[in-house]
Amino acid sequence: MRLGISPFASSRPVVERLAARALDGGLGTLWLGDGLLDNPDFPLWSGGLEGFTELAWLAGRFPTARIGLSAVVLPLRNPIWVARQAASLDHLSGGRCTVAVCPGYWEREANFLGVDFATRGQRFEEGIATLRTAWAGESGPPAAQGAPARVAPAPLTPGGPPLWLAGARATMRRALRLGLPFQVSRVTPAELKPMAAEWFGEGGTTLAVRIRAQVGAVVEGAEVAWHALTGTTARLTEGLGELAALGVADVSLLPGQDDASSLATVEALADEVVPALGDLVDRD
Repeated sequence: MRLGISPFASSRPVVERLAARALDGGLGTLWLGDGLLDNPDFPLWSGGLEGFTELAWLAGRFPTARIGLSAVVLPLRNPIWVARQAASLDHLSGGRCTVAVCPGYWEREANFLGVDFATRGQRFEEGIATLRTAWAGESGPPAAQGAPARVAPAPLTPGGPPLWLAGARATMRRALRLGLPFQVSRVTPAELKPMAAEWFGEGGTTLAVRIRAQVGAVVEGAEVAWHALTGTTARLTEGLGELAALGVADVSLLPGQDDASSLATVEALADEVVPALGDLVDRD
């Protein structure tokens, strides 16, 4: 099972400190999310920067890291430009990036762009097809001069960087139909159990999870609805072990609530949790 974190912080130096500590401690992937509008839950260095841009910086700053974007809200973006950005990131990271895409769940962002939120499923499906076609190097519509056009650059990874679908059960069903990996969020190990059984029972491949985690007590007034793993290092070790037992191959952790709790959580993960998990952690 691969482990990684979102290095969310209040400043660039703390982002760098979190990322370096995580990578040194066996949490080898740096994940960022995607959003458009100003959101008080995600200030500048805590998810407020544009994901592709910040990941390009992280890939250069930490050249041995895997990087991942979870999840690109595909119905709100031009999929051809997403294909180009992701292929560029594939080169910049040396083929060590993963791109998860989702249909989106913030209706206000769709409204802001004039996108019909009710049709996002169809737009999502069309965008997935566009990404796969572009990364495969297939021709698009004829250019004005009549010659076939292909999106540049071609990705470094043949067929494009790993493409995952992220979301809830409806997206899981789409991932099964399309033969793509699936990343779920906002679930505890207990809540994931029946979904994992359904996923693997119907031939699903890679199953991933994105969850919040924190060592110690949650700051009063800072509780969130999808804290999945909180408490002692023993509890985090137990919870991650439960995910591994369910067949989860990748876990993306959002550590802590502020700089202090994030640093404390990453240090505990690196110093105690990862060693306790032993061979369950894939450090490649």
